[in-house]
Amino acid sequence: MDKKTYIQISLITLILLIISFVYFDYFKSSEEKSFKNLSDNSEKKIVKESDDLITKMSYFSEDNKGNRYEIFSEYGVISPEKLNLIFMDKVKAFVYLSNGEKILISSNKAKYNDNNNDTTFSGSVEMIYEEHSVKSDFLDLSFNNQTALLYDNVKYKNNLSKLNADKILVDFLNKNTKIQMNDDKSNVFVKSVVSNGNN
Repeated sequence: MDKKTYIQISLITLILLIISFVYFDYFKSSEEKSFKNLSDNSEKKIVKESDDLITKMSYFSEDNKGNRYEIFSEYGVISPEKLNLIFMDKVKAFVYLSNGEKILISSNKAKYNDNNNDTTFSGSVEMIYEEHSVKSDFLDLSFNNQTALLYDNVKYKNNLSKLNADKILVDFLNKNTKIQMNDDKSNVFVKSVVSNGNN
């Protein structure tokens, strides 16, 4: 091998080594850095979401008359704007009245006010109270006033009848129930359950 050929081979080898070094040192490290940054951002996002999300949330309250209110949710988030507001998912609530009666409320979601226990339930709402069962899209519960307002797509059922209405206001203290339609000209639809012995 003459000297000229040897120099050419050496130069080509040197160039290949430089190219390999630049590739592995610069491009590979850049890709790894980008991947690492992406992973770090994902972890921060997951951590942030997990910090905001509270699982198995529950609140309890009792007034001076002995009435108790308990609310549970699978998941909950405290409002960043108003810390007394809690947004809940997969909710169950119980109102235990001082006379021994119990009201069960379940819904997909709820907005709970930690200051006064007022709660707005939404999504597949169902309230069961003695022999009464009421389903609706929304329910506003005032624990202090012992009232529940169910509205939108209201369906009521007890042992004797079924009815559809726009609103039902239940006062647990004096046992009054007010059934309303949004349009005064519309009638509340009532169907007897026991008229033919079939539900």
